[in-house]
Amino acid sequence: MAPAAWIAWVLLVMVVALATTNPLYLAIVLLSVVLVAAFAPRSGTGVTSFRALLVFGVVMFFISVAVATINGNYGDHILFTIPGPHIPRWLGGLRLGGPVSAEGLVAAAIRGAAILCVLFAFGVFNGAVSPHRVLRSTPAALFHASLIVTVGLTLLPSSIEDLRRIREMRALRGARGGLRDLPALVVPAVIGGLERSMRLAEAMEARGYASTARPPAAARLAAAASAPLLIAASWVWFYSTDWRWLGGLLAIAGTTGLIYWFVAAGRAQKTTRFASETIPLAQKCAMLASLAGIVATLALRFSGQANLTYNPFAGLPPLEMHPAGAALALFCAWPAAILLFQPAPARAPAPEREPAL
Repeated sequence: MAPAAWIAWVLLVMVVALATTNPLYLAIVLLSVVLVAAFAPRSGTGVTSFRALLVFGVVMFFISVAVATINGNYGDHILFTIPGPHIPRWLGGLRLGGPVSAEGLVAAAIRGAAILCVLFAFGVFNGAVSPHRVLRSTPAALFHASLIVTVGLTLLPSSIEDLRRIREMRALRGARGGLRDLPALVVPAVIGGLERSMRLAEAMEARGYASTARPPAAARLAAAASAPLLIAASWVWFYSTDWRWLGGLLAIAGTTGLIYWFVAAGRAQKTTRFASETIPLAQKCAMLASLAGIVATLALRFSGQANLTYNPFAGLPPLEMHPAGAALALFCAWPAAILLFQPAPARAPAPEREPAL
């Protein structure tokens, strides 16, 4: 699939996973991401980064549950009590130990499941899309930002590959593994990553990536003023119901400044492409549907409909599912349908072996 289609899918998964606290919807989103991962293409380094992000997501899930257990929590269904020191209230309500309730564990599991869905989706994206394709498909105004993101996306698989290679070399030399040998693995990998980054920066500077025309001063001023305008708009909208019209005007002004900078920076940055990647009609329709799904998820979340929210501290009420919410969660699996019916790329013929003399 095209990089833009993958980006639209990742944004859809991220919004749906972070906007809902219903465990049923989170389970559907997680299964949809697993289904997409089963059909998504992955390269050698993509498999490594995919496994690393998957392991990191699982670890974050258990850390969320462990922190909720250590800190203790409130609720009606107390499971057990962890002894801990008494901390004064003037320290901000920090707790260590205390009663652990089923409500607190369920809330921690919901937060961990949302993080797991997002990390899993980014792992699929990082393994299926080459960072260079992402760089080629970004707008001209975001060229430098996308360049930094591209280098960051290549850092994880390359660092893991360095660690694997160093570990294999140490194993061939008869070195023992353990915590004592951890610096001997990490230090060479970090030094190699720094050297690789320096070579990449020197090569890019020699090819003229650092010399770009700056946008006009008015565009830079509009971009600098857009952030405080949007912050002020959010503050007025949420904390002053009588002045919401002013918050709307500030939001329009901030958004207009960002759009003006985006257009001006795109005109100042002259980029050329050897060949533009075409996006099929089915993927364009799926991208538009993803954007519509994002808007629908936010609308349902702010309106309190479709049972997107679940509060376990209200006595662990039974889970409820709405057809609209289930459809949005299930729509996160749309890349699997495209990849299932997409023809497999043709493989290069294997070279013929010369007959042995």
